[in-house]
Amino acid sequence: MSAIRAVGVTLDAMPVLFLDLDDVLCINSPCGGFDAIAAVNGRHVNPAWVYQRLFEPGAVSALKQIHDEMGAAVRYVISSTWRESFSRAQLDVVFRRAGLGFVADRLHAGETLRTPPKVGRSRRIDEIAQWLDHYHQGHPFAILDGTHSGASQIPTMYPSLDPSNVPPTRHSGNEAPHPFAGRVTLCDENVGLTSDHVLFILAALRSAVPVARIAA
Repeated sequence: MSAIRAVGVTLDAMPVLFLDLDDVLCINSPCGGFDAIAAVNGRHVNPAWVYQRLFEPGAVSALKQIHDEMGAAVRYVISSTWRESFSRAQLDVVFRRAGLGFVADRLHAGETLRTPPKVGRSRRIDEIAQWLDHYHQGHPFAILDGTHSGASQIPTMYPSLDPSNVPPTRHSGNEAPHPFAGRVTLCDENVGLTSDHVLFILAALRSAVPVARIAA
């Protein structure tokens, strides 16, 4: 059993955005994570080209809008598989050279910048829940993921803070809302984050977290 604890929010406990990269900011066209690894390790023939084309401009713009609307008072935790291939210093370089310097500026402190490494066939929902178990201080949070890597979170989307974001489902009405309900945004493959997602994510980042439990 994994518990999400709601306690008094301190001044340094900013809202947290769990950030996936593939299919959210990086749509892997014309380049993707493997190109970024080569670039940051000095093994790519044209690293400047990689950094210029690594992240989808529209997705970067949408994330920057969220960041600015929050007055930069948001912390980022990397839930992407990229967290297993890049050190903190390397992520800092990639983000700053590829137009995400504002994310680099607000990465969560120390090794809490990333969810726990994937173990066996662990699911994204479990990895995020584990991070919350260890580091959550009652601050609001939102989860930004791709439809493939974030598939384990689909059941958490009922009910949602935004009914238009929820497909039809059978729901008895007797179950308590999942602690992640209203906090998960799944981006379509080859599309990524768009301006249509912005208001929903802002609502999550501004919404208090109730005392709740989830099964991990």
